[in-house]
Amino acid sequence: MNTLGAVALALALTGAPTSVAAAEDELSVLSDAMDFAMHDATFTMYHEIGHMLVSELGLPVLGKEEDAVDALATIWLLTDDSDPDSYNALIDAADGWYFNAVASTGAGVDDFSYYSDHSLDIQRAYAMVCMMVGKDAEVFGETADIYEIDADRQEACAYTYQQASAAWDSLLAPYTESDEYGAPIEIIYEDAGDYAEFAEEFMARGIMEHAAELVMENYALPQPVTFRATQCGEANAFFDPNESEVIYCYELAEYMFTMSVYDIAGWGDTAE
Repeated sequence: MNTLGAVALALALTGAPTSVAAAEDELSVLSDAMDFAMHDATFTMYHEIGHMLVSELGLPVLGKEEDAVDALATIWLLTDDSDPDSYNALIDAADGWYFNAVASTGAGVDDFSYYSDHSLDIQRAYAMVCMMVGKDAEVFGETADIYEIDADRQEACAYTYQQASAAWDSLLAPYTESDEYGAPIEIIYEDAGDYAEFAEEFMARGIMEHAAELVMENYALPQPVTFRATQCGEANAFFDPNESEVIYCYELAEYMFTMSVYDIAGWGDTAE
């Protein structure tokens, strides 16, 4: 049984109403959850591509590299006019970090890795929303309000976005290639096993293909790079500098899908 079917069966076993309206609501929740997972996958790919560019191009990074490539991924999605869903991807990715943080609420100080390469999930969420409202206050003002970012800070976020955008433009300018491509990017989809439904959706949406096209159109890579979707044994994504590969793990899509169904839609709270 595929994941969507398994979740639908689980909901039915909880005693949820079986009316046509209730069934449509369930399908809507599942569809929204798949969108949420794929939107997060889009942001995650850009994040890992940021690591790839830092490594392959030898770019200097001041501060945490994780924060820097979060900013780059956000900038790309805010400026990608060829992807009509890029803004939704940003909102869902920020919400993903927010709900990850909510899930850890109540944990002791010792449970937080303050020494980690990553900022805390809640910091990542708010940093993204700040850049979003800084780029387009009209579109993302409501999102920033939901995150309770006050008006003064929202206004200041415009400078935050401009500073990050100018910094990345300056770093990447020497590698911009307008006349011809640099080294190619190979795309590989490996067997997904129990995660086949997520792999099919990931492939159908062309997430890796679109990202690869944008990179090859805009930057001259010095050597071939691979984008690989595979099973990893954990919910993860990463750049492997030894193999020059951006890896997206199918397990991460399932994790984000489950978060949307149970933590965001709240099926676990409403079921009887």
